[in-house]
Amino acid sequence: MHRRCIVLALLAVALLAPAGARAADCQGADAVPAADNLPAIGQATLCLINEQRSARGIRSLRLNARLGNASVSYSQRMVAQAFFDHQAPDGTTLVQRLTSVGYLDGGDDWVVGENIGWGQGPLSTPRAMVDAWMNSAGHRRNILSGDYAEIGLGLALGTPESSTWGATYTTDFGRKPPKKRRRAIARTACVRSASTRGSHARFTVAILSYPHSGCSGRRAQQSSRSSSRH
Repeated sequence: MHRRCIVLALLAVALLAPAGARAADCQGADAVPAADNLPAIGQATLCLINEQRSARGIRSLRLNARLGNASVSYSQRMVAQAFFDHQAPDGTTLVQRLTSVGYLDGGDDWVVGENIGWGQGPLSTPRAMVDAWMNSAGHRRNILSGDYAEIGLGLALGTPESSTWGATYTTDFGRKPPKKRRRAIARTACVRSASTRGSHARFTVAILSYPHSGCSGRRAQQSSRSSSRH
């Protein structure tokens, strides 16, 4: 029986990087995730994401504890249950996960999204993961969307294909206006997934996005996930 070793980091407010940080200022951006550096890995990932936004005049994302709880739990689950998708094997969706942690509370006006990814060796670093997302249209839209104001970052050692090597990332994005400003009917989250896979020697990276698209109504709508491209 394989011994599973999953180390999770739930990022705290202290991990937020300065809005104007440059990629060169993101310490730990090229570090391979390990049990003793997960806080630095999380800080670097957020720094790189906010650097991409700041370079385009988009406000930085602030950390939200409930989104973080959902993100770290989902990274853990993908490693433990050996799957890689925005929908868990029991059918649980992003919207259901964010509702269960109390981020979505039944209000009508909200936008959420999700990027997930895993990598091994040098492709598991924060820079490699953010670069992969930025070079994929769906993930890029999530990172650069002005609709989002908050983010949760979840990191687990191990991947859906190996619990002993690599790292799995989940980034959950969201925005909820104050309750007094919510409209009776507003845009909700829609699923439009995209996946890519690539391999380089012994290293593999896989990424999957869950961006929102404009739609009306109170329930999320889901489209079929595109097949992986090798």
